[in-house]
Amino acid sequence: MHKKVLHVFGIMNRGGAELRTLSTQQYMLDKSVQYDFLVLSGEEGVLDQQIVASGSQIHYCKLNWRFFHTFYSIIKQGEYKIVHSHVSLVSGLMLLVAWMAGANIRISHFRSTHDVESPSMIRKLRDAFLRRLLLTFSTKIVAVCKGAIDAFWHFDWSSNPKFGVIYNGFPIFEVTHNSTFWQEQITDYQGEKVLVNVARMHEQKNHFRLIEIFAALCKVNEEVLLILIGKEDADIKAEMQQVINENKIEKKVFFLGEKGDVLPFIEHSNMSLFPSKWEGLPGAVIESASLGVPVVGSDIPGIVEISQKLPIVTAVPLSSNNEQWVKVIQKQLLSPVDRLSSKQQFEKSIFQLERNAEQLYALYR
Repeated sequence: MHKKVLHVFGIMNRGGAELRTLSTQQYMLDKSVQYDFLVLSGEEGVLDQQIVASGSQIHYCKLNWRFFHTFYSIIKQGEYKIVHSHVSLVSGLMLLVAWMAGANIRISHFRSTHDVESPSMIRKLRDAFLRRLLLTFSTKIVAVCKGAIDAFWHFDWSSNPKFGVIYNGFPIFEVTHNSTFWQEQITDYQGEKVLVNVARMHEQKNHFRLIEIFAALCKVNEEVLLILIGKEDADIKAEMQQVINENKIEKKVFFLGEKGDVLPFIEHSNMSLFPSKWEGLPGAVIESASLGVPVVGSDIPGIVEISQKLPIVTAVPLSSNNEQWVKVIQKQLLSPVDRLSSKQQFEKSIFQLERNAEQLYALYR
């Protein structure tokens, strides 16, 4: 008989938390653990078809006045003894209901280092209440990195056995190298060094600073190109374009939009560049490192923790000026990279998919 886990998300779209959870699904099925999903938006997501095809069930349970009764009924009727909630502090309410419905393993999972707590007294009281629910009704409180716990829990949690870190895991990727890859992607490519950024355009990804750093790099190194991959935002792109035009680097920056498979672009680049303002555990950084591609990123907790375990990742203070970033980038571009050794380091690291799945399975047991 399968052990059933009910995962709680907002919607099943292509976010890091959703994709990382689904990546462990086959491992769990092999261990007789079935994943089902409950979405609080009540809306279909782009991953739904894939999830249903895998044999999992999706419950659409919109947050409204009937929510608690509906959620309670789903847990009882589905006989879910494990509820794993991924919705930040709101998981407190989810796990209260899960406790009432008889789920004996109740996990809250924090995925971001960005605490959006409002200074208003009402919001502070609300969040204090939700934290109390989590401490009371979670059997385990986990996060994708230490910084993600620190952001929401403002005390020394390290000695509390209820808390723990489970780093996201990634498979070992095999990407065929193509010596003419960039010639096929970029008109008039002349063998320049390629820096890549894989991220949707959003404030947290810091695209404006990214362009400023690259413009400063171009002043000391003319043989570089910047490739941007990810969903675009018209306003952010317009701001970036202004800096591009002012620095006359129009022929050095390429917006490629969303790609179904970003790994070939990372594989064929010389470096990944991520000056993010905040993240949880940035997947693109780990994917780059897994392919042996050097990463220069900001000193936010997730990237710092990755750099401590994978030396091919370098963290630079966000407070450093653009010229200091350029010095680090230049040093990395001019240093020989042993990609095979870096890949082997990843294969032995805590970020390997099977290690991640083993830790989750231990929670479900």
